[in-house]
Amino acid sequence: MANTNPTHRQAAHRKDGSGQQGFTLLESAFALVIFMIIGLGVASLFTYAIKANGRADDRDLAMAIAQKRMEWLRTIPFTTQTRHVPFSFPDGGLETTSVGGATETVTNAGRPFVVNTIIQNLSFVPIGAPDAGEPTVKSIQVSVTPLGATTAFDTVTIATQRSTHVTGIY
Repeated sequence: MANTNPTHRQAAHRKDGSGQQGFTLLESAFALVIFMIIGLGVASLFTYAIKANGRADDRDLAMAIAQKRMEWLRTIPFTTQTRHVPFSFPDGGLETTSVGGATETVTNAGRPFVVNTIIQNLSFVPIGAPDAGEPTVKSIQVSVTPLGATTAFDTVTIATQRSTHVTGIY
């Protein structure tokens, strides 16, 4: 009686007559090369993800610095007494900064950041009115960049405007 098992029939018809099945050395080598290429691709994704997470941490810390600085600037009353007090953190005023702004280095969570604060006068009291030529609206911009940043995307910038009440009719 003949064996009707299909596996047995296939094994019996192999050319080497051993009846064993498996991968050849060449097939195994190709499989290893394919797995190596896939593994290197996955490893590069991990490297990219680690760097992206580091940049995200820096942006979070930079945002915290910028928000703290902006909140401090908002607590300064914009009056005739404070509008010409020179800017300096943490005890300065709202005087217009130089063209490039006031730059300083701050450390947050052990990482250094460069803080640039720019204050500009946008509107003035009209000529002929009391306090003519004095600023009535100021633009404030705070930019925080991690020291050694490689792209512009690493910089966090917050901007606002401050205004003051001025007596008279305009």
